[in-house]
Amino acid sequence: MLDYAREFLVLAKQLNFVRAAETLHISQPTLTRHIAYLEQELGFKLLNRSPMALTEAGQSFCIAVTGIIDQLDAAIDQGRRIAAESGPGILINLTMSSNNKFADIIYEAMTVFHERFPYAPMPRLFQDHTLGIAESVLGGKADVGLVFTRPTKLPEGFAFAHLLDLPLMVFVHRDNPLANRETLAVEDLRDCHLVCPTNPYLQSTFEGAVETMREHGIEPRYRVREVDEFDRIPSTIQADEMLFKTAHSVLTAPPAPFLVAKRFVDPVPQYHIYAVYRTDGRNHAAEDFVAICKNLIKLRMGE
Repeated sequence: MLDYAREFLVLAKQLNFVRAAETLHISQPTLTRHIAYLEQELGFKLLNRSPMALTEAGQSFCIAVTGIIDQLDAAIDQGRRIAAESGPGILINLTMSSNNKFADIIYEAMTVFHERFPYAPMPRLFQDHTLGIAESVLGGKADVGLVFTRPTKLPEGFAFAHLLDLPLMVFVHRDNPLANRETLAVEDLRDCHLVCPTNPYLQSTFEGAVETMREHGIEPRYRVREVDEFDRIPSTIQADEMLFKTAHSVLTAPPAPFLVAKRFVDPVPQYHIYAVYRTDGRNHAAEDFVAICKNLIKLRMGE
């Protein structure tokens, strides 16, 4: 009855079944049937049809039910606010580094999510250097994680989405013979070593580089190095090592003075970026956040 009463309030303003039905996005016969059912349940007429006007009982009912519905809507709104504000909010885990293009999308998505769901806590970044990014999500510590390899065999309650592919460039040491080449192919890097951080949190970037090399038929060489921040890796690169970075329209300055930036010939290798996220509980907030990210990528990057 309450839904039909809401429809009656719209009709009481319009005093026209066709216009009221259009406002309510239902058909005119459906609205007519609902009002007839409401009158039957109430036991009195709400409207005179010819000419269209509220009956005296209809006017009284309109005033009374308007106040009741306003109070009910306020109670529902307050309940939703309390439930949302008492929730834990979304925790997002991603590798933080300078000149990180996909991180900009995440920051914007956090703002858009907060605007769309104002009662929900602002999404927050999460870091735990003792866990890999995917492991932090699967272990329940984070809700969304950005990784560079396609996840496999996710347990129930979790999903992944391909977000975007970013073209790569490479930095090599100035003493590396490849530094004198104008452009490079991925195959030219066969004898170069990747740096594998001991920090599990940073290993997702290394795993993405490994996947990129293998896509080009190369089993990469690598060296393990103890570093806690991604931006510290460039300063440790040796003459036979390399560092992948996402490529931009304007060539960025090398992250260390002894490194030389090199672009790739076609086909340019790419990092594949995926979101691993929870699908259980939390009112699908993680799914909503990932959907916002995908929409922003389409708008900002033409993906």
